[in-house]
This record gives sequence, structure tokens and C-alpha cells, in this order.
Amino acid sequence: MAHVAGSSALADAGCIIPEIYKQKQNDIDVSRHGRFDMLRREVAAIDGRLASARLPLGVESLDSALAGGLALGRVHMLCGRPGHDGALTGFAVALLRRILAQTDEAAPVVWCPAAAGGGSGMLYAAGLAALGLDPGRLLIVDSPSPGARLAALEDILRTEGLAAVIVEYDRVSQTSDYWMRLARRAQLAAEASGVTGLLLGWPVAASGFDSLWHIAPSSAAPLSSAPSGQAGRDPSWNPSWHPCWQVELRHARGGRPWSSQLSWDAYANSLSEIRREHETEAVPEPLPFAPPGPARGSLPLRRVRPSSNGHASAQLAG
Repeated sequence: MAHVAGSSALADAGCIIPEIYKQKQNDIDVSRHGRFDMLRREVAAIDGRLASARLPLGVESLDSALAGGLALGRVHMLCGRPGHDGALTGFAVALLRRILAQTDEAAPVVWCPAAAGGGSGMLYAAGLAALGLDPGRLLIVDSPSPGARLAALEDILRTEGLAAVIVEYDRVSQTSDYWMRLARRAQLAAEASGVTGLLLGWPVAASGFDSLWHIAPSSAAPLSSAPSGQAGRDPSWNPSWHPCWQVELRHARGGRPWSSQLSWDAYANSLSEIRREHETEAVPEPLPFAPPGPARGSLPLRRVRPSSNGHASAQLAG
């Protein structure tokens, strides 16, 4: 019995060992594939080819230019000329509200505002609330130095659990190489944490960011008002106040340039493209017919009559 048992044990062991070997070999293969996948992701992240989630902005032509929407977990640069700081901030808030609708309600937004003495104004809680942004979600990081704000951008973007990061760089003057290095580090940090970043400031010779926008105020007013019954639901809502901007998308990774005027409905959290009356007319109205009779100052009419010899002859009418 002992011999039989021993033989059986060896036989069992002989059956088990190959299975263990196969299992270990499978683990090694899976581990290799995992390492290769990780390396591919790192290389793709360095090259800026890592796929990211897209947030549709609700404007069909703009979403098409953005290759499906605003890329989340990336860094975008929004520029405005001197004196257009209010329009720039307003459009950034509109984008921010669209982003917040897709994130955890408890996640804060880190905002590094411009220096108070820079001439661009200060963040105003009542104004942000009028645009539909809860000021209580903002974590303000105040620094008078734009260089210090930009230096902290990478570390802030690597912080998980944030809804978004907004950094105002004022009118800082840096070389294109500086912006390229900053964009590369910021993009990698944003991709690692999944946090979306927005840079606000004057136009600079920058490249490497996922998208580049130029924002200016617009005096245009949308043709259509808010949905019916909206004012009844909120007595304080003013249907005549829709911020409008001239928006120019100069660069979008995987997309194309785009330019138009947009209006913002803070109540509905929606952007809409402004179209003029003449742009909505599909077919122009026909010109009126001329009154009967010869026009004043025109040449007399000629009638062509056949002659007896088969040739046509012209004769003055009248």
C-alpha cells in the first residue's frame, strides 16, 4: 500500500508540476505584455498620442473642429488681448462649467488668479455665481508672481481628485522653448492624473498644448431667447443677459481651426453659435420685375422680322 501510495503521489506530482509551470509561464507572459503596454502608453504620452476622453461642448461645428469635443486630462491655452480679460475669464468659466458637469461634485477647482495690480481685475464671487459657477468649489492659490504660478502648474496638475486647474500667467514674457518645455511637462502631469488644465493670459508664442484659443468680446446678441417657461421657474433669471464672445480655435490636436461667435446660457449650461439674420436665409429673395415699357435712358427695342427673300431684317420697334 505504501509503495502504491508513493507511486500515486509521484504520479500526482508529475501531473501537477507541468500545470504549475504553465501557470508561471502564463504569469510571465502576462507580465511581459503588461510591461509592453505600459511602455507603449509612456511613449504615446511623450509623443502626445495617448487617447483621451472628449467633452462635447454642444456646438456641432466646434465639436467637429475639436475632433469630438474638448480633450479631458489635457492642458489648453486660452489667450486674450489686453483689455479682454473679462471675456477671457467668462469663456473659461463656461468651459469650466461644462467640465464640472462631468466630474465629482465634491472635487475642487484650483484657480491661480492674476495679480491684483496687473490691470486684469480680480475674481468676483457674485460674477462667478451669475455665470453659474459655485464660488465655494474654488480653491484660490494666490501668488503675485506669474513665474511662480507657472512653476507650480505641473505639481498642481499631478494632484489627483481635482476637477480642474486654471492658471493665469498675466503678460509674462518667455521664449518659445520655455513654453514648449512647460507644455510637455504639464501635458504629462495632466495625463497622469486625468485633471484638465486651462492657461489664461495674453497671446504668446506658445506651442505644445492640446488646443490654443483666442477669445474676444462680442457685441452680438443671440437671435433666440431661452427656452419657454425658464423665467417662470427662476424669477431672478434675466433672459436678456447672454454673454457673447468671438471665439477662434487656432489649434487643436487632431482637429482643425475654427472661428465663430458663441453665446452662453448660464441657466441651461449651454453654448450656442450666434447666426445673423442674413446667415439663416437659405435662398435670397428674388429681384422685383421691371415695369412694362422701355426703361428710361435705354436703347430702343429692335424687332427681327423675316423678309421675302428669306433673310431676317431688323426694324426699330414703336
